[in-house]
Parts: sequence; structure tokens; C-alpha cells
Amino acid sequence: MNFFAILGRVLLAVIFIGAGIDKLKNPQHSVGLLNGKYPKFYEHLQSELKQYNLQLPVQLQPKEIQKISNELIMGVGVVEVLLSLFVVLNQGWAGKLLSFLVLSFVAVIHNPYIHGSSQSEKLAEQSQALWTLGIAGALMLIGTSSKNVNVTAQPATKSKGVAPVAPSQKAKKN
Repeated sequence: MNFFAILGRVLLAVIFIGAGIDKLKNPQHSVGLLNGKYPKFYEHLQSELKQYNLQLPVQLQPKEIQKISNELIMGVGVVEVLLSLFVVLNQGWAGKLLSFLVLSFVAVIHNPYIHGSSQSEKLAEQSQALWTLGIAGALMLIGTSSKNVNVTAQPATKSKGVAPVAPSQKAKKN
């Protein structure tokens, strides 16, 4: 396995292991962030759905999310740590799942179209959203490039001394 591929996965995982442990040890910051930003996201989503005569379930109302926000943040912390460890172990599905989790952060918490009342606040949200999108992209690359390869020794085959032959004119036309 390529040293730089392993190092890249480890360095990427460090971000989420640290964030996950922080959520488990000190969830108040993330709970405050969720409870502060989710109501505006909910309001925006509800207004968009209203034009199609759809409503969000009662369980997704901000007051309901606020009741379980500590548990949600603790769960996200556990998921971040576990999926990060699987990313280090080259499990593609973990990179894909972690990228979807990160994309949900952009939609709900770092969405510059919803959050920020001043231009500087919107710019800060946009900067955070772009950084987070880049991380999600890296996780998707890991998810699509990892291979669960069974490493077994294959017997070496001897070359018969036959040089490769260029394709014929007929084969080139097809």
C-alpha cells in the first residue's frame, strides 16, 4: 500500500477523531451551535416545502430537536470517531458515510444562504462551508478509491519471450 495514501487517510481521520472526542468530552459548544442554527434551517426548509403543500414531521421541529440535542451531539461524536478509524483502515464505505455526515453539517450549520445577518457573517459561513465541502470531497475520494483487496501471493509467471503485437488495421476500425 502506498505510504502517502495511508498518511493522507490518517491525517484526514485526525480531524474527525479530534472533533468526535471534543463532542464527547465537551458537548455544550456543539449543542449550542446546533440549537442556535437549526431553527433557521428548519424555518427555511419549511418555507421551501410549503410551496409544494408539504410539511416537515413534528419530530423535526426545533423544540423537539432541542430536547435531544445533547444525545444527538454525543452520537455524532461516536460516529465521527468510529468512522474515522475505519477510514484509516481503508474501508471505503466509512469515507462515504463520513462525507454524508459532513455534508449535513454544511446544509444545517454552515449554510451561507441561511445563516449570517451581515456580509462578514455570511462570508465566514461561506468560508467554513467551502472548507467543509473540501473535506467531504476528500472523504468521497477515499470512499471511491479504497479497495478491499485480498492480499495473497500469486505465483510468478515466466514470459514466453513473445513481444506484444500492434493491433491490425481491422481492429483499429472497430
